Amino acid sequence: MVQGGYPQGGYPPQQGGYPQGGYPPQQGGYPQGGYPPQQGGYPPQQGGYPPNGYPPQQGGYPPQGYPAYPPQQEIKKAKKGFDRLAERDGIFIKQKLDLLEAMTGCEQGNTYYVYPLGKDGDKKGKKLLKAKEKSSCFSKQCMSGDCRPFQLKVNLEDDSEELDNEPFLLLDRPCKCTFMCCNRPELTVTYVEDGKNEYIGKIINPWTCCNIIMDIHDKDNNLKYKIEASCLQLGLHCKFPCEACETVDFDIKTPSGEVISTLQKRSPGCLAAAVSDADNFSVNFPANASKEDKALIMSCAMFLDYRFFEEKGGPQKNH
Repeated sequence: MVQGGYPQGGYPPQQGGYPQGGYPPQQGGYPQGGYPPQQGGYPPQQGGYPPNGYPPQQGGYPPQGYPAYPPQQEIKKAKKGFDRLAERDGIFIKQKLDLLEAMTGCEQGNTYYVYPLGKDGDKKGKKLLKAKEKSSCFSKQCMSGDCRPFQLKVNLEDDSEELDNEPFLLLDRPCKCTFMCCNRPELTVTYVEDGKNEYIGKIINPWTCCNIIMDIHDKDNNLKYKIEASCLQLGLHCKFPCEACETVDFDIKTPSGEVISTLQKRSPGCLAAAVSDADNFSVNFPANASKEDKALIMSCAMFLDYRFFEEKGGPQKNH
């Protein structure tokens, strides 16, 4: 007979007493609620969660102070054509120097590279876009740049093989028989990214007596911008390859005539200008320009090159 008697259930007395519910005593005592202790704390429960609220995961629970799930690393998404233009305040267009054309005198299709614009008005960083001319051999050799028909395919330039050379814009310049104010030269711009075929606007070269003017129209045929250069500039008349004779300044204006930004035809350098008609363009976009507006202004700069600066050493005549 043990002093105090036996607990309910008939277990013999042991040191440390017995837990409520009749479990046999174990070393280290019992947890609250009557569960026998196990190594590592609470026993696993089918379909349940431990008291701190973490769901069961392979490899245990995170230490105190850490989130239950580590943050996922963000996947950087490559930017398409409109996104590349939308985030830029300006672009630099560089025409590729064609050595075969320079050595033989045979006209080759033009190629342009589009870069981000630096603070000094020059290119910086990696290429954004590439525009390559598609036209017939006859038109290149027998027709001047200011009237020959062509298509410019503007594609993405990217380190990723998935996006590199992906189509972005299609610039189409049909052959037109132009006489003074009749049937003026025109360039249409179509958005062709991801299999689309969306007309976004056109550029028309109106007839003028003196100044160079380009009218930019949106898809609804509304006049959005006028790009104008004074005829009283040395670069429009002098054929010398020096920088002063290879630079022409243009104003980007609203339809009412307010100057809101600038565009400049720049010299590729004295040596390059001496052997080729390759030109560069520094373009500052208007502050409120949409991505479609920026694409049209970029297209206009390339059209300017064909209309007025394609002839080696100086501009074509303004027909």
